[in-house]
Amino acid sequence: MNDVGRNLVFLLIEGILMYEMAHLGIAVSDSETSALFYVRVLGCSIIERCANDQLKLIYLQLGNITLELLEHLNAPPSRREAGVYDHLAFRVKDIDSAVSRLEQQGVDFESDFPRLALNGKKIIFFRGPDGERVELVQD
Repeated sequence: MNDVGRNLVFLLIEGILMYEMAHLGIAVSDSETSALFYVRVLGCSIIERCANDQLKLIYLQLGNITLELLEHLNAPPSRREAGVYDHLAFRVKDIDSAVSRLEQQGVDFESDFPRLALNGKKIIFFRGPDGERVELVQD
């Protein structure tokens, strides 16, 4: 572990939180389509919209999570190889009810039913409009 990592671990152990998540940015091909998907499927609320001639942003809120949908209007963004996220995960109280509700919305899941993860939680995955992987987790 490097010095920065050791310092962050020390600060967290001491109960001092230096940083907190502001939002999770997701590059999308059509921000309106993606926003409607997350509003309809996950119950997000649109909290802000802004744009210029190069970029359109839509901010969505779901509980304490803020998603930032980034639509590049002119040239596509350069492909970022390092630091690519694997999936978004949303906690649900009843995964079977959530799966049923999302199937009624036309969502296709990667598996036929939730499975137990290594940590004992029930999980299932589906894809968003641009192929982003979304996980539901039941504690």
